[in-house]
Amino acid sequence: MALRNPTPPDPVGPIVPLGPVGTGSARAWTLRAGTCVLIPCLNEATTIGRLVADFRRDLPQATIVVLDNGSTDGSAEQAAAAGATVLVVPRRGKGHVLRAALDRVRADCYVIVDGDGTYASGDVLKLIDPVARGEAEMVVGARSLLARPDAMRPLHRWGNRIIVNFLNLCFHADLKDILSGYRVLSGETVRRLPLLAPGFEVETELTLECLERDFRILEVPISYRARPDGSRSKLNSFRDGYRIVMTIMALLRDYRPMTFFTALAGVILLAGMLGGLVVVLDFLRTGMVPRLPLAILSSALVLLAAVFLVTGFVVSAINRRFAEMEVLTNRWRSDSIDVDLSR
Repeated sequence: MALRNPTPPDPVGPIVPLGPVGTGSARAWTLRAGTCVLIPCLNEATTIGRLVADFRRDLPQATIVVLDNGSTDGSAEQAAAAGATVLVVPRRGKGHVLRAALDRVRADCYVIVDGDGTYASGDVLKLIDPVARGEAEMVVGARSLLARPDAMRPLHRWGNRIIVNFLNLCFHADLKDILSGYRVLSGETVRRLPLLAPGFEVETELTLECLERDFRILEVPISYRARPDGSRSKLNSFRDGYRIVMTIMALLRDYRPMTFFTALAGVILLAGMLGGLVVVLDFLRTGMVPRLPLAILSSALVLLAAVFLVTGFVVSAINRRFAEMEVLTNRWRSDSIDVDLSR
């Protein structure tokens, strides 16, 4: 069967080394595209060339940008030979790579996909369509339904489930896969998301930032396969799992301060009351306070719980003001665009 949109062979794509934001070459280089496929890559020579070719076949109108994070196996050259634009970002970490790309690539629609060959380019149109129709600000390829049994390690599967359940509880959501490396975002959504995570926890940050802003998140089942022979995962189960949990806690502290500080105050208050109960029982039995250090500690814990509770109220009020400022700023931006278009 002939391909719907056959793509003629392109010349070798450029390889652009990027320094930190603000340096000469980094400041001068920008890219504008309608649809842009961003592919983070670190030593994926066994998969990157084929992946670029697959996306050029299935999404011929898109600009393919491979984000090379200092590969030493020729990944950048293979991606360029397949027709992609290659941005070399020296600072290690998936979050750093994506942030560098989003600072310099302006697009109406962003496709973000891992370069390890575990995701299929054939699923891209069903991820793009809801964003193009305005039905969602972010579409996530959910691996849980169609993933092959050998594609995800049991520890990763269980870790993903625990993190998702905890996040759903805290943010009143109903998500199935927040760690997917295959997602599509509109250009306007990307411009409103402040990404700070340095590593693999950036997917979690993307999801939580969208939830906090009431952006519509749609999960679409996708196929997910095991890494091909010769391809090695860069994930460290415990290190990256810890970072993901810490990212969730930090964002919970920042965006749900009443929930975070009330829960923290409750745990500390419970510990203080249990210690205080022992002191009170001793006093009722003997008329003395033989455990003076415990009494002091219990009192301090109760006071600390009160401090955390007040902190939750204060931070919540501050967040409210910042949320109002963000809404007004976005409204002003929209009004400015309307004025420009009317001229």
